[in-house]
Amino acid sequence: MKPNKIVGIYLAAGKSTRMGSDKLRLPLGSMKLGNYALAAALRSELDDVVIVSGDPTADWIDRTFYQGPSHRKWTVIHCWESHLGQSHSLCCGIAAAQAMNAAAVMILLADQPLITTAMINELLIHYQATTNVGFVASRHDGLSRPPVIFARRMFPDLLRLEYDQGARKLIRESTLGVSIDFTSADLFTDVDTVEDYSHLVKRWKS
Repeated sequence: MKPNKIVGIYLAAGKSTRMGSDKLRLPLGSMKLGNYALAAALRSELDDVVIVSGDPTADWIDRTFYQGPSHRKWTVIHCWESHLGQSHSLCCGIAAAQAMNAAAVMILLADQPLITTAMINELLIHYQATTNVGFVASRHDGLSRPPVIFARRMFPDLLRLEYDQGARKLIRESTLGVSIDFTSADLFTDVDTVEDYSHLVKRWKS
């Protein structure tokens, strides 16, 4: 078993309430929207990726991910309590990572389709070069946010989150980590509403 394993936790169990339909299944280019950040994670130096889904079928996952080496890098877990808030999805992901003997996890959001492999790898490099740090987060315009890597010693704090509290709460309140600046706002594009999706499609086509 590999020491210092870093597992990606891909949060894909949201209810898409503001969108009105499952945003992960929305068409975007050659794949459905939920696949783009996943593709970046699978191409990265992460050791494994746990996809936390609120749907046991997770049928939005592109069939190409079932082929070749990438198929051995990911697994889906159905989080039965995901409808109660993001903290429950995080707990499901942390439990899976602990079972895999992860030394750290990277929290990734499935509704951020412009996340890149280079960004993920840069965070991994900074984490591996830093000692005694609780987390390494992304930052843009002074605001820290996911993707974020949490060391194993932060797992109890993640497990104590409640309701719809996510990793952002720890990133912004804890003094145990560092943040890495990324200049491109595009990397942090998230899709919550029909308007967000419409703007993204227009940019994608151009």
